[in-house]
Amino acid sequence: MKTRIISGAVLTVILVGAVLGGGTTMFILAAIITALGLYELYKVVGIEKKALGICGYILAASFYTMLWFDKLQYLEYFCVASGILTMFVYVCSFKTTRAKQAAFSLLGIYYVAIPISYIYRIRIMEKGIFIFILVFVCSWIADTFAYFTGVNLGKHKLVPHLSPKKSVEGAIGGILGATIVGVVYGLVLGNYYNERLWPAFAVICVLGSFISIFGDLAASAIKRNYDVKDYSNLIPGHGGILDRFDSMIFVAPVVYISAVILLPLLKG
Repeated sequence: MKTRIISGAVLTVILVGAVLGGGTTMFILAAIITALGLYELYKVVGIEKKALGICGYILAASFYTMLWFDKLQYLEYFCVASGILTMFVYVCSFKTTRAKQAAFSLLGIYYVAIPISYIYRIRIMEKGIFIFILVFVCSWIADTFAYFTGVNLGKHKLVPHLSPKKSVEGAIGGILGATIVGVVYGLVLGNYYNERLWPAFAVICVLGSFISIFGDLAASAIKRNYDVKDYSNLIPGHGGILDRFDSMIFVAPVVYISAVILLPLLKG
């Protein structure tokens, strides 16, 4: 437990430092998390050093290049090219690979690379440094509320075949706890900016904390399919990057999209 707390604290300091450092720092962190996450995912399916894995790394680097130079208007072309390139590599390496490995090569882009990029996109938006805190609230704080609620009140299993310790009561506690924190935070920040932010923050926290549950379950599903406990031992007491950021992978896009839609409505 001590090791888990220490490594968690170090990880939090790094993430907070990147948020305070600005867009460039957050971009670098997002790219690092993506690279490590892709390696972990590809290692589970055995392509981390094969042509399909290398193809995935190249596609991820290409996407982040587009993101850095603000060329996401070409994202549709990138998606089409990604599918074609992945299948081309699969066909060329057919004797040593399987179709599901090709699927995972492409999945890494849409499950890891693109979703993680939203932590950078949140940081560079208006009030991004403050909106990013909602990512913490919807993932790590919600998880904390869910844990304590589940331990004390949990009676009904949520998805026992994927995560035996998760309960319906814990999930509800996590969502309610994150929403309350989000509302309080919205009231405080709204008072500072003289804006009515709490309704949007409440909706964002409900959606974000709800989807974070499925982020965690998605990571568990992949690990169970391949009979692994953790994606790696990179973070002592936590496992790998994907073990620690599994919920944030889903939460970051939800927070960004919800903020883009809801915050302008409150100004109107």
